[in-house]
Amino acid sequence: MYKRLTSCVALGISLLLLSFSTVFAQGDNTPDPLVNLGCLESATLTGSVPDGRGIPSDILWDPATGDFMTPSSWHEYGLGYDSTAGGVTKDNPMYWQVEWPTAKNINYITCTGPFGNQPQPHTGWAVQIWVDDDWQDLAKADNGWDADTLRGISGWVSDGLLHWRGIEPVVTTKLRFLAYANPDSLADGVDTFADSLWSMVFVGRQMSASSPKACLIQYLDFTGEEADNDKDEMVNLGLVHEVVVSVPFNNGEISNSRGQPSDLLYDPVKGDFHDIGTPWGEIGYPYNYDAGYVEEDAPFYWMCEWPVPKNVNYFTWEGCYGNQPQPNTPWAVQYWDGAAWVELASGVGSDRFGPPLLDSNGKSYNHPGIGVDSTTSSTWQSDEPIQTTKFRLAVWSDGIDPLFSFHFRGRGGQTQNWDEREYERYYEPETGEQVLLGADPIPSTFKAILVQYKDLETAVESEDLVKPTEFSLDQNYPNPFNPQTNITYSLKSTGRVRLVLYNVQGQEVAVLVDGIKTSGTHQVTFNAKSLNSGVYFYRINTDQGTLSKKMMLMK
Repeated sequence: MYKRLTSCVALGISLLLLSFSTVFAQGDNTPDPLVNLGCLESATLTGSVPDGRGIPSDILWDPATGDFMTPSSWHEYGLGYDSTAGGVTKDNPMYWQVEWPTAKNINYITCTGPFGNQPQPHTGWAVQIWVDDDWQDLAKADNGWDADTLRGISGWVSDGLLHWRGIEPVVTTKLRFLAYANPDSLADGVDTFADSLWSMVFVGRQMSASSPKACLIQYLDFTGEEADNDKDEMVNLGLVHEVVVSVPFNNGEISNSRGQPSDLLYDPVKGDFHDIGTPWGEIGYPYNYDAGYVEEDAPFYWMCEWPVPKNVNYFTWEGCYGNQPQPNTPWAVQYWDGAAWVELASGVGSDRFGPPLLDSNGKSYNHPGIGVDSTTSSTWQSDEPIQTTKFRLAVWSDGIDPLFSFHFRGRGGQTQNWDEREYERYYEPETGEQVLLGADPIPSTFKAILVQYKDLETAVESEDLVKPTEFSLDQNYPNPFNPQTNITYSLKSTGRVRLVLYNVQGQEVAVLVDGIKTSGTHQVTFNAKSLNSGVYFYRINTDQGTLSKKMMLMK
């Protein structure tokens, strides 16, 4: 049922997933789950770390034998513990490399990063393949483990597992993992700790009993696999590590195009946008842009795609601004059945037809506002999930008017330029005085965009689910940092909070929070541009207890 993408669709996705062209199925290997391409006799393994820890073959897992390719004390390759390497830039990186005499198809890669107690959050990294006589990024990040999660790859470096499952295989004769000092730190011209790598290793060990073996480089056949996700109200399928979130053009192709595909995604764990740093929570054409008579067979769309099918029974989205003429725009929610796009709901402007469209309480909308115009807050849901590798919201021209200034919006959270969260009122138990918690509003009830498989009979709002069961203070991230870092804390119940920063002499340096906060998880962004490099402590005091942690500022 789930056939591979046609060459036409594959080309479109490859432009979004990669910044280079690739050829499908031109390598000389066929799908085989028992072959690690790094273990082939024809493979040549090299690395850039003389007299370091291990040799390149130490990290390779051999699925044919169920063991590592070579015996090793640690199954690591890189710098020795407490060893440093300075001047390691992306042009002169620390790397692990495999090369073959003939091109290989690759659509599955895993490798483990170093331990979390080694200061790697600032470390840049990349996975690269050799294309047209040059190295091209398959995935990369400039600051440790948490980047590129929306390009089909999970994080890495700091207690991380690099895990990529490609929609289509890339074809190359060389592949390498590399690490380098943080580019921003190197560019400032000031010699700091972050300008070096420290104890950095590529690791071959399995992260846990349930995680994939690492390091593996393979060509696997995902065709016909069963959907691999269970019901979970706390998972947005647009945020799983293997997803590719896309629109039909590369943002660089259209000047001033609006946003990134990931800007619309709502994170039910955070209770807000996945990236609250997004400027507007929108994706689409630039303001006043005339896209012409976009046809139904090649529409403008926002799409999620997965290598392995997913169960989907819940989807929310919003429309565009009222001052942009979209009331007659045809739209459809569609999924790929392996051969063609199938409509789940469709209509024109704010009209619709198809299966019932329900709000988050399971009630049918009985007013305009379902579709893609300025009044839209739409939800599609179904008792029975569909199983698919591709799910999208599409719009096109009605043939009379061109598609003009069109973009989809994500609403229901906080961005750089607006905040559409609701406010909660708190009553002091002793005085009965009402306090508006305007400084820290709770998430709004409508979430956009969510792609989920959830239990519709017992589902509750995500803000109820995310209320923590215990009082906690997380380690700031990044750490070490320069000059900005984030501190997250959780409260069991609403109450007064004081979060203070101290220096090593115990002197109060800054008050980060001082006021009433609601139950739930909160994040504070702290900018230390006025402070000197060094170790600092941050402490949270509440009626639920007191917690402290240490942070390091390195300028």
